[in-house]
Order: sequence, then C-alpha cells, then structure tokens
Amino acid sequence: MFDRRQVLVGAAGTAGMLAAEAVAQTSPAPAAAAAPPESPYAVTYIEVEPAQADAARRLLAHYRDALKDKGALECAVFEQIGRPNHFVIVERWPSAKAREDNAASAPGQAFRSALTPLLIAPYDERPHFALSVGPQSSGTTPATLAGVFVITHVDMVPPKREEGVAAVRTLAERSAGTAGNIRFDALVQASRPNHLTLVEAWTNAPAQAAHSATNPTRAFRTALGPMSGALYDERLYTLLK
Repeated sequence: MFDRRQVLVGAAGTAGMLAAEAVAQTSPAPAAAAAPPESPYAVTYIEVEPAQADAARRLLAHYRDALKDKGALECAVFEQIGRPNHFVIVERWPSAKAREDNAASAPGQAFRSALTPLLIAPYDERPHFALSVGPQSSGTTPATLAGVFVITHVDMVPPKREEGVAAVRTLAERSAGTAGNIRFDALVQASRPNHLTLVEAWTNAPAQAAHSATNPTRAFRTALGPMSGALYDERLYTLLK
C-alpha cells in the first residue's frame, strides 16, 4: 500500500541533508592556528660536582669564546653567587634554526659530551622568545659595567598566564634603565608559555637590592603571589670571565 507519510518523511530528510551540505560548503573554514613565536634565545642551567667546578669553568669559557665566529648575537656564562658549581648560559641567536644548528653541530655536541661526566643534574636547556627586551649589544659578552646579574624563573598557573605575563612585561618595562640597572629582559619559555625568565644586570648588589625594595616591585610581587605555580626563583650571579 502506498504510504504518503513515508514519502513525506523521506523527502524532508533528503531536504535537510541537502541544506546541511549547502551550509557546510558556504561556511568559512576554521582559522589556522597562529604560528608559535620565534625562539632564538636559550637559557641553560648547569650543575656540576663541586670538585669539578674549575673544569666546568674551562669548558664553559671555551664554548663561549668559540661562538664568537659562529653567528651568536650573545653568549654569556654566569656563575651563581654562593654556589660556584651552579652556572647559567644565556644565548641569543638570529633565529631558532641558528640556535638549533649550533646545538646539533660537532663542536656543540663535543661541548656537551665533555661536560656530561661533570654534571650532577641534566643539562637543562630552555628555548625562549622575547617578551620585553632592551637594546642588545652585539658580541658574545654582555655589558661589562655590571657587577651583579640576576636570573629569575617565574611560574604562573595556566589559568592566570595572560594576567601574569602582562604583570611581568610591565615590571620589565618600568625597571629597565632605573637607577643602577643595565639590563632587564623578560623572556617566555617556548615549551611552557606560563614559565618566564627574567635576565637582569645591575651595577652592583646594593642597586639590585634597592630595586627589590621599591614600591612598584613590591606591588608586582604581591600581585604575582596568587598567580604563582611555584616559588619565585631569583638567583644572583657573577659573569664568568
């Protein structure tokens, strides 16, 4: 028997499918994800056996000096004050590829292989991109007027990332060039954008301490507290010469 209801339901279903296909064909495609920022910086933390600190200094100085003709825009090695077996390398390259090529090069691999037996913790290299940086000097060493350097790891919980990053940017921009300051850069870790690194240079320790006690710095630290995912890890260094 001929059933008009089945015909009507079938026709309605076909029309709905055709309408859905038409909408799909005319709807704009989803926007492509933004490319990640270029990450030409690397901040590397190194811990060696205390008895091997001198050997590590020689290796680090040789690595730094070898980069003078390798295209590095900056390569500075710092020794932590009070912990002479703890070091940090701060590198800046023209591009992320240049940084990666150096790490993969024969000299770069030879440096890491020679350093490995001295380590008491993994070679901790962290690529970064710039958030707020001041004028950069060329060459492989930073300004020699600085008497103390500060490298701080800042960790925000992911839901507060944008708010925390904005606070760090404001701190860096307001601190750069203040009394005794030579450098105040804010970098973002490429693999974890809620992790930031501050790289500071000061004429001397009293100037750095005075800055830490100013009202703007106190206000920043107070605002950052509830956003923090870990301890505000501020460490003082001298430049390895």
